[in-house]
Amino acid sequence: MIAAPGGAAKPAAPAKPAAAAKAAPVNVPAEAARLVGADASAAADAAKALGRSGDPAAHDALLDALATGVAPEVAAAALGALAAHPAPPDAAMLVLYAGHRNDQVRAAAVGALGAYPDPQARKAAVAALGDDEQAVRDAAANAVATGKIREGVDRLMALLDRGDSAAPPALAALADADMAHAIGEHLGTAPAPVLALTLGKILRRADFPEPARVQVVRTLAKVPGAEATTALTDYVEATPEKPPRQSRKEAEAVVEARISGGGQ
Repeated sequence: MIAAPGGAAKPAAPAKPAAAAKAAPVNVPAEAARLVGADASAAADAAKALGRSGDPAAHDALLDALATGVAPEVAAAALGALAAHPAPPDAAMLVLYAGHRNDQVRAAAVGALGAYPDPQARKAAVAALGDDEQAVRDAAANAVATGKIREGVDRLMALLDRGDSAAPPALAALADADMAHAIGEHLGTAPAPVLALTLGKILRRADFPEPARVQVVRTLAKVPGAEATTALTDYVEATPEKPPRQSRKEAEAVVEARISGGGQ
């Protein structure tokens, strides 16, 4: 407490929060040397450190190591680090590694492809939606969504019909009103849980137009099962009552009907 001129004490001013410590600069030559060393764990750490640097020399070191060939653990880290500062020469390297025999490496390469507008990178991302490994399909779907690669929509719809968990986040991220309607038409062909998850993610997008959101609610009302009820409930709980929204009103009515036994 600090004494005021009249003798009364007044509270001390709150202490200013300490400034966040700045990240230490990356020693690019040292990390580049570690990147090609015999210790794979240290090399993977070096790749991540080089990815944090905006120095073109750091980027070149990552490309050089990948061109020479490194252990899978190191390659996966280096591929992810490249995409932190995308540059046109990266695309060919990522496309090459997207066909790697190691699943972890393949997923890292595919996941980075969405950061590149290169036509071959986009084509490789779409192709990877057909990979045998779930982790690679998940990475491909994320790349398609990140890069807004519309050429991947048909394959994502096919994955939706198979009940593949890679489909909902990507379709929800890409969907406009027309696509949301097209997704809803998969009622009866796509498994209800994955369809409900996809539509629920669309509902919660802040940028999705209200008239289209109302239609998504009406489609969800036709989807059987607990997952659809949960999607509607989550939307109601996440949406303020004011300003009033028709979509929230209808979603709330569907939820109440289902809980009371009057719905699916």
